[in-house]
Parts: sequence; structure tokens; C-alpha cells
Amino acid sequence: MNELNNAPGPSHQPSLGFDYFQSPKGSFWNWVEEGKVVEWKHGNTICYREDLAGSLRSLVAQGLPPLAPVLLLLAACADTWPDGSSGPAVLRSLVHHLPGGPKDPHVGISERQVSETLEFMDVVRGLPAGLRQGVAKAHLLQTIFSVQAPLVAPDMAGALLDDWSSGRLDSALRSAPGGQLLRRTFFNELDCLVQARRRFPTTEALALHLRTGLDKLPPPLPEAGRHLLGNLIAAVALHRHTRGNKAPQPLPDAPATIDLLDQLAQDARTAGLARLTRQLVAALRIPLHASRTGNQPIGGVADISNRGNFDRLLLSELAHDDLSLMARLVNNEALYLRREAPPQPEVQPRAVLLDTTLRMWGVPRVFALAAALAWARNSRQGRPPVPVAALALGGQQATPLDLETFDGVVAALERLDPAPHAGPALQDVGHHRPAPGDCLLITEAGLLHQPEFARALAEAGPMLRFLLTVDRSGELQFYEYQNGHRTLASTTRYDLAELLFAAVVVPRRPLLRQIAADGPAFWQYAPAPLYLPVTGLRMSIKNTFYVPQIGVLAIVDTRRVLFWPDKSFGARELLPQIEAGSYWFGSDGQQEVYVLVSGPQLLRVYAFSADIEATMMDLSAELKMGEAPAGVVFKDQCYYVPQPDGVLVFDCEQWRKSDSRNFTVPTATPSGFRPDFGHIKRHVNNGYTVLQRVNRLEVNGLGELVIEGHELRLISHSASLHHGLHLMSITTGQQATYRTKATLDHTLPLAANEQVLLRHFRWPDGSTAVADTRGLLHLRSADASVPELAVLLILGKPTAAWAADGTVCGPDYFTGPDPVRRLPPQEFQQQYLQRFIAHLG
Repeated sequence: MNELNNAPGPSHQPSLGFDYFQSPKGSFWNWVEEGKVVEWKHGNTICYREDLAGSLRSLVAQGLPPLAPVLLLLAACADTWPDGSSGPAVLRSLVHHLPGGPKDPHVGISERQVSETLEFMDVVRGLPAGLRQGVAKAHLLQTIFSVQAPLVAPDMAGALLDDWSSGRLDSALRSAPGGQLLRRTFFNELDCLVQARRRFPTTEALALHLRTGLDKLPPPLPEAGRHLLGNLIAAVALHRHTRGNKAPQPLPDAPATIDLLDQLAQDARTAGLARLTRQLVAALRIPLHASRTGNQPIGGVADISNRGNFDRLLLSELAHDDLSLMARLVNNEALYLRREAPPQPEVQPRAVLLDTTLRMWGVPRVFALAAALAWARNSRQGRPPVPVAALALGGQQATPLDLETFDGVVAALERLDPAPHAGPALQDVGHHRPAPGDCLLITEAGLLHQPEFARALAEAGPMLRFLLTVDRSGELQFYEYQNGHRTLASTTRYDLAELLFAAVVVPRRPLLRQIAADGPAFWQYAPAPLYLPVTGLRMSIKNTFYVPQIGVLAIVDTRRVLFWPDKSFGARELLPQIEAGSYWFGSDGQQEVYVLVSGPQLLRVYAFSADIEATMMDLSAELKMGEAPAGVVFKDQCYYVPQPDGVLVFDCEQWRKSDSRNFTVPTATPSGFRPDFGHIKRHVNNGYTVLQRVNRLEVNGLGELVIEGHELRLISHSASLHHGLHLMSITTGQQATYRTKATLDHTLPLAANEQVLLRHFRWPDGSTAVADTRGLLHLRSADASVPELAVLLILGKPTAAWAADGTVCGPDYFTGPDPVRRLPPQEFQQQYLQRFIAHLG
């Protein structure tokens, strides 16, 4: 065992069970009622002894994790979490009260560890009762701790629980004090829950894994992904079976590999090949070997048994009278003949010889490769599976092919030989290589009438079992060799234009925002909890675009992409940073705004939807000579990008690059947008300014927060009897006394956008503040019971604020029309801001 720090007092002989079950000094839990109940320190019940014992028993096979995270998960599974316990406050306070050491993590890192632990407990609490209570609770624990290295090995876990269940440790656990809990140990104990939170960030993700064993459902494609669907059905069936048992076992993980045809279908270059291959898999049938009568020793007698069918009775049994025969049959005394089982069919390896010479170039080459893939797939999926080797026939020699990997198939598509036919290579295979059981040759249909190739084919006849011919019209002919003679077995015709060249719609994948785990809590949410103020926008047709049905989209000086769907509310940040370059705007007029970014070695298209989602397609590899394109035109939902040798066309509706061989750049249609119009400016700003640069933070003698010479003050409006938080500038010459000041610790650029600066301040009591040049101030108190706060630095208008528990205050312009929890400004100031300021001293 490692990290067991709960060493007992000197009066007790150390034992494994004592070390594991003793509550250490300073921990969040302790035993009460003579060891029958586990309780929060200064709080309510966590769980009963019987519940804890059953949960630990379910983990014996994989080893026991530390006891602390098990107790936290049991608390999260209860219906009373978090309202019916003092758990969140107790956990947050531990970080500041536990003794530390030189190798301990920083207090801020430990605070974040506790916050992520509480977030994961909320994820668990959000599960339906059927997934976190009763028998399902064991499955939940097994899933969460499956990737955790056990603290107690499986071979010792059972003995430890038996020792504790016997009651021999109870008196020692009540009387002997535990060792002091260290901050490092507490940090390590919570690590498995933090890792689980990153693995299952939402309740839906955790519920999906518990129900199916999958972390992500396969995409709903019409053909691709059938094998994944089969695995999903099998996982659901296994889970339903498991739920009926008293001790459910963890479900197997999702398969790590992707089917070859699915990989081909997801790539635009090979999607047509995958479609044609699937058609051929269903159509090609490999004939079975026929055996002559009497060749196999089938039908003989292998044994005599007392089990069998009546037609297998020994003739001597019929010599008994009726009653005796009936008695022998009932008592299983009658004797039967047991037939000899037929031998297992011999697995004969197969080979595919793929012609790659001149007549196979173009469409026949793809057609032939699809047939080879279908043949290999049917062989591997047969009963029993048959190994398949593939060879590419050039003009003089044969080279191996890989038809089992994506890269191998792409390489096979690139194989070309300028020889007129593959006759010499076919003869070389027949002369120098041992012939496999079943050999298939795939070639072009017209070559059967070419004299030289026909002679080579006739000489190789004894080696071949099957022949398959293709042509450009889509006709496939399948021949079988019997006793040296070739017989046509079937003819099929395919619409190659439809199968190979149908438009491929690439599924869109929304951009995932990178969130810094140690950043302000406000930016851990997408979208942000408050509508944002605008900063650094010098409006022009080069950075701003307006669609009446959608709203205004703008790229500010720091290259943030902001979006205003309605002039009654502030901005949403769609991207923290977009690439530098020229911006070309477009829209479908209803739901989406498109931005093409062009520059040297850069060409990307973004789609921003009205539901605050961003999608990107990188076309940089399509640029010729790496030069920045000029004169880009957007028309009919397509971007036309001039190139030195033509036009690159990107269809935003289909989200794919179009064939641009016959395109010319159309005449641009003026958008009619003039960003200098007053109503557009009022759409993005209702008359406020933003305090962007903060170098000083103080608390004045009245107990008000002073930000760069502006007091955050509650102002009453006598006409409406409403209150509002305002940043009021201190007039020149006004005497101010300060109770405490914050020290500027350091300034760091934002990881996602180096043009955005974060100024970190520290107060004497250990509280911190982060001034964000995007117009926010983030406050984190040294008192763990005070949630993290964010205040918009708005001048000239009432401002808004947010607390990490979801509470907001301020005007609808920044909070939205219907926030989950809103408080009047005076109550928000009293419950949150004043508590933060009071702890500063």
C-alpha cells in the first residue's frame, strides 16, 4: 500500500484494516454511533456501514481505491446531495486548513482539484436513480475506479474487508487516533475523481457509458458504421444481462479499431471506392468446393451410446418384447449407433492477382480494386475464415499488396504499370510460386481477346480457380475454372457513375474550445454565463457583417469573433481568436454566417450558426504556390477563390470543395452593408464604455471595491425604486482612505489568444483577482465558502455580476432575459461581494 498516512497511535498495533478504515485528523469524515455511520465533519450522514461494506465488496476483484473518494461517490449517489449536507463547504475549507509540505501542490491547484471533484459529484447526482442506486451503484463504482491504480491489491482486499466486517477493529477505530491528513495525500485521493470528471464531463456522457460501455455513439451514417452498431447492440444486451445479476461486472470497452470500409467511406478520396465495394460484397459469392461421392469417410459407425434417435437403435433392441423395450428406453438402457462426424472442411488459402497494366488505368483500376476488397472481405468473414494474399501484376513481375489497411488501399490505387498486358508477370507467378488453393485473377475484359495475353492465361490455367473481368461500362463477369476449362458463372452490371462519383457530404464537426483548467471559472462555460461587452471594434466592411435575420458578426482588434443575435443583448464570443488575414463574409440568410480567412499558406472557411456553434474547414493544402488569394467572391452559398491555374470553389451548403475545372469567378453581388450606419453601431453597443486596463485594486474606508479609481457602488434610482451596481469614478481631489490594497503579482497572455492579457492580483489574506482586458474582473476569495465572482467593468451604465454557483445580477442586456437564478443587486452585493470584501480584512 502506498500513501496510507493514517498511522495509528502508539497504543494500537498497526494493521492493514486499521490503516485503511481509520479517519485521519483533519479529514472531511469520521465514524459515529460506534462505527455504524459515516458522517461529515460538522454535517450530516454520508452513508451507513452496511452500504459502505457492500460497495467495497463489489470492488474486491479490481482492488480497493482510497476510502475518501469512495465515500464522496456514495454521498453523491444519495438524493440529499448537495442540499442536505455540508459537504461542499467542508471540502473547500480543507485546502486551507490541512498542513502542507515543500512538495505539496499550490493552494490554488488544490482548490481547483476540489472544485473539479464537486463538479463530478454533481455529474453523478444528475444520473437517474436506476444508474446510481441499488445494484447499479456497484457498476458505477467499478466504472469510475477501473482506471485507478488500487491502493489495496485484489489479493489482499478480501482479507481486509473480512477483518473489518468481523468487528475486531471497531474498538481500535473508536479509541486510537488517526494520523494527520496532509494536503498532498488529500490531493492524490481526489485525483481519481478529477480524472473521472475529465473522462465524463457531463451526466449524459457518464450515463451513456454506464448503459452501453461506449464513450461515444457511432455517427448515424446510412451504410458506414454497421459494425459499430452491432457492437453497440451487443454492449446493450450485455448490460441488460448484467443488471439482472447481484454482482454486475464492468462492461467491455468500445473497440479501438475502425472497420476498413468505414475508414474509406469517411475520406472524400475513397468514399466512392467504399460504396462500390459494399455493393460487390453483397453480390460476389465464392463457390464452395465440390467433393466426389465416396471420397470422404462419412456415414460410418464411430461408437455405441445410450442416447440417440429411434432410427439409430441397434437392431438387437427390437428383439425385446414391447414392455422390456419401453423400460429400456425410459431408463436410458437402450443402445444406439453413433455416426462418425464428418471431417472439418480444410481451409485452403486464397490469392488475388490484380492486373495494374495499361488497360486497367482509370475507372477499371478502381472497379478491380473494389472487387479485390470485396473478395478478401467475404473470405475473411466466411466460416471458417480464409486467409487471403494479394499481388499486383505489372508487366514483368508481381509485387505484394496490402488490402487490410487504409494506407495499403491508397497505395494500391497508386500502382500503375505502362505495360500493354500482365502476361509475363502471370507466367512468372505460375512458374516460381506455389499455387494457393483458390487463386482469383482480376483483369480487363478486352484482354481476354488479346492473343499474347490469352496464351499466357491458358498456360496459367492450372494455377487459377477463378477469373473476374471488369470494363468501363460497369459490367463484371465471373468465371470458374473446372478441369482446366473456363465457365462463365455470372454477369453483373453496376452504375459506376453513381457509385464512384456521387457527391460526398463531409459531416461537420463543431470546433472544441480549449479551456484552461486553472483559468477563471467564468470562462469554463460555453457560452459564457453573461453576455459580453465589446472592446476594440473599429467597424468596417473588412471586419463586420450584418444579416437582419441573424444578427451582427464582428472580428475585433484582438481577433476575437463576437456575435450579437439581438440588439437588446450583449455579445457572445464565438471564437477566442481567429487567424490573421483577409476576411470574406457570406451567409445563407437564415441561420449561418460564413467567414473565409485568406493569407500566405492559409485558406480556411468558418461557419458560425445562430445557436453559437462554430465549424471550420481547412483548405490551405489546396492553395497553389502558397500565395494569398485575392478577389474572392461569395455567391449562391459558394466561395470562388481565384488560383493561378483555375478557380477553387467551396460549397458552404454541402460543406465540401466542388469540382472547379469548368468554373470562372462570377461577378460579386454587393451586400449593401454599410457598417458606419448608426443603427448598426447601436446594435452592438447600447451606450456603455469598458474599463479594459486595470493596474490598481483597493477597498476603501466604506468597504467598497475600488477598481482603477472607480468605486463599485450600489446606486438607487428614486424614480423606479430600483438599485443597480455602478462603477463610479472618484472625482479629482476627493480624499480616499483605503482599508487594504491588492498587489499586482504578474501579467500573462491568454493561452488561446496572446493579445488578451490577464493581470493577476493578490490580496494580503491570500485572495486573488484577475483583471481581464476583455472587460471583466474575476475575484477568488481565500474563504472557500465564497463562490468565485466575475464583474463586468462597464462604465456609464449599470453593470452585471456572476457567481460560480450560477447566481447573476444586473440588467437583462448582460444577464439575458431569463437567467436560471437572478438576485436583486442589493442582495447580490450583500451575499457575495460583501462577503468577499469582508474576508480581505
